[in-house]
Amino acid sequence: MKTMLLQKKLNNLFRLFLALFILVSAGVALAETKWEVAVVFRGAEPDEAFQKDIDDNILELARIQSSSQLKLGIYRETLNGSVVYLPGTGTAKNSLGNLLYRQDLNSIVIPGSLKKYEQENLAPFLKSFFKSKDSKKALVIYSHGKGAQGLQGLSTRELKDTLTSSVPHLDVLWFDACFMANFEFLYELRTFSDYTLASEEAEFSSGLPFQTLSALPSFSSAKEASVALAKNFIESYSYLKNGQQRNYVSVSSATVSVVENKKLESVAAALKKVSSIFKSLNDKTKTELKNYLSRTASMDEKELVDLGRLLIELRKKTNNADAELTALIRLLNIESVKKLKTNPRLHIAVPAPGAKIVYGFNNWTTGDEQDFGKTDLFRQLLKNDDFIAGPNKMNWPVKTIQGDELVLSPFAPSLNTFNYYFLSSEGKLLTKALSATRTHDVVESPADTAASPLLYTAYTQQAGIKAERYTGFNIVLPGSVPSMDYFELEFNQLAQWLSL
Repeated sequence: MKTMLLQKKLNNLFRLFLALFILVSAGVALAETKWEVAVVFRGAEPDEAFQKDIDDNILELARIQSSSQLKLGIYRETLNGSVVYLPGTGTAKNSLGNLLYRQDLNSIVIPGSLKKYEQENLAPFLKSFFKSKDSKKALVIYSHGKGAQGLQGLSTRELKDTLTSSVPHLDVLWFDACFMANFEFLYELRTFSDYTLASEEAEFSSGLPFQTLSALPSFSSAKEASVALAKNFIESYSYLKNGQQRNYVSVSSATVSVVENKKLESVAAALKKVSSIFKSLNDKTKTELKNYLSRTASMDEKELVDLGRLLIELRKKTNNADAELTALIRLLNIESVKKLKTNPRLHIAVPAPGAKIVYGFNNWTTGDEQDFGKTDLFRQLLKNDDFIAGPNKMNWPVKTIQGDELVLSPFAPSLNTFNYYFLSSEGKLLTKALSATRTHDVVESPADTAASPLLYTAYTQQAGIKAERYTGFNIVLPGSVPSMDYFELEFNQLAQWLSL
């Protein structure tokens, strides 16, 4: 009898657990949002290293499980045409070698629908992919980019025509390519999506961390999804945050911007006034400003400069108190970005009570007693007690430390390596010479006004001879002639930014 009663209780508990499980599962399903995500890999001609980076990105995407909440499509251009792969659709088994440049993986079989075409097939792919009226829609285009000139082999006007004929209105459009947070380009394509993600500087061919696209169903808001994707992108290139793609970082910073496209109109109208101010300058002032921007604010593509830096320097150069120019700088949240500094905080263990730290910078070439006499910078970083003879037969600052840990932020523009060693209170050497080098840190700037089109912008700080500054958009340097197509772009027609 007891056994029967116990079994009955267990059965009731099981039913209760099952009911709760179904309710919870249903709740999770209801909380998720359907997304259709198309990823386009353009570039059949670039070199082998570029093709292998595309392979790695496709392999990353192949690990994403398509579901009722996430429809994923991959398009890749090849030298012989193009390939379309829809993972998780149908029961067919396909060789991975049909999708990849690397043929050593052709023995791997993947499920889903895969079709090869003997020609480029971008517009038909996009037109056939986005079908559901109930789904949010995201399009990622991976390619080489050149700002206002568009993507490699596809000018801005041609890309605009392709999107016009083949895609519905998108929630998110991401240009995973160099220099595409370019104002002229984004203005031309502003009607195709609610939000655009792009980088204003040269991008690394490793591209975005594609597996993060699997998180999209957890976002019902395209705005929240865009910012989350951008944050994940920038942190993946951060050394200090131990980002998964940090080892790709080499010459320049990684940058990303999230643009709310409907707010670009007011900025474009304001830039018409900026164009007028620049053209009113005399030739000498124009040349000085252009030379300064080329040296301090240009991208790796030298005809493109940071828009924020241009506006700030124009106001300085002209001593122009124009209210519209000032309002534009504030609207783009530029001044606050300009004031941000990346200075990693160091926690240094002190080897003995009352130990003395002897320190300098840049491999014991900077920060000696003579440098202290030239500037207050070094005293601001760490106020010393005295100087002592040390490396390179120079006198270096020394400070007695109370406590078992020293916490400081010793870096500044041009000061990227902090060198130090410890002496006992009696002057005996306690440690060998040590050093800490500033690596890449993340500078973030969310919009501080609802009117700003820059919803979020961020970059990794490059450790180099100077601190870098990015404010979210690049723009063609006035006086440049990037291409004849430029003069037909809507922004140039409005603002007359460049003229023949």
